[in-house]
Amino acid sequence: MITTLSFDLDDTLWDPRPALVAADKAQWLVLSERYPQLAHQFTREHIGGCRKQVITDSPAIVGDVTALRINVMEQLLVSLGISASEASESASVAFGAFMKRRNDVVVYTDTHPMLGELTTSYKIIAITNGNADVFKTDIGRYFDLAIRADEVGVAKPDRRIFDLTWTRIGCTPDQVVHIGDSLENDVQGALNANVLPIWFNPDKDQNKMGVREISQLADLPAMIHSISGQG
Repeated sequence: MITTLSFDLDDTLWDPRPALVAADKAQWLVLSERYPQLAHQFTREHIGGCRKQVITDSPAIVGDVTALRINVMEQLLVSLGISASEASESASVAFGAFMKRRNDVVVYTDTHPMLGELTTSYKIIAITNGNADVFKTDIGRYFDLAIRADEVGVAKPDRRIFDLTWTRIGCTPDQVVHIGDSLENDVQGALNANVLPIWFNPDKDQNKMGVREISQLADLPAMIHSISGQG
């Protein structure tokens, strides 16, 4: 019996791009105001080089978008002559500015009615590799739990983030359906964790994995009810 629905967030329930663009601008504005003499060196090329160096030094960091963003800022500032301690403090402040805008996401039109219908029959949880806080968005009221990769130290498609979620919410994999837009992270991750996946595929790309899919969120309740034997 299906009791729990887990959702990816970015590109599944909302468009993250406007929030990410605004958050990124807020972050660099803070650093530019702190270091006006260095602001002209906050270039895409220089930032990209620092990002590459951070990933080379710590490959596993790519699964933690928060740590990656902070470490890139620290690497950039140190490369420009700022002490490590000051770079760390400044990066933390700038990341705070980033997070103030990160949750200003644009929710898809179908998201509210879909969640409103499903929350009457199922527990609703989020499993995300991103760093948005669903409880600080206007759909937070539908959710019973949210698990973020940057907070638990493991990311999809690793089954451990799924296993941790089931432990916290108090269910078993056979009681869960996971819905997400990424074949690699969501579909394969759910399969790794022995959970039934539904692929959100609005672009109607080829379904090479042969899993259940929807092209619009409005179709999800009927599919869930069918799977759980309620319709």
